Amino acid sequence: MKESIHLLTDREKEVIQLLALGLTYEKIAMQMDVSHQTVKMHLKNIYRKLNVQNKIEALQKVKLI
Repeated sequence: MKESIHLLTDREKEVIQLLALGLTYEKIAMQMDVSHQTVKMHLKNIYRKLNVQNKIEALQKVKLI
């Protein structure tokens, strides 16, 4: 993984790894035992920290795709 991944918390890393597996936000929420809104909040923080606009850019930035 690229250095960008080190900017993320453990929970944010878990979210992005599940996203890389193709899980929907709802399935990520179920897997992590959190609400759909919590997943969206984590993704918003991930996008801000990585300076990206969407999940594809985020996954590319941390080299998960």
